[in-house]
Amino acid sequence: MAQCCPGDDLVLLAALIAISLARGLNKETLNILANLYSAIGDNLAIIAAKREAEQQQDSC
Repeated sequence: MAQCCPGDDLVLLAALIAISLARGLNKETLNILANLYSAIGDNLAIIAAKREAEQQQDSC
């Protein structure tokens, strides 16, 4: 069996979660949920960037 490239497992997991969550949802609810998760991801990226900037500032 072929080995997955690093990160492939997370991509597959994300796809499986998305498919599972989408089942039974109408288009409006699915759109709201997609935008919510997008906002959560954006906010997590902001938090990570802020922490990295603070860590770099502390090491100077």
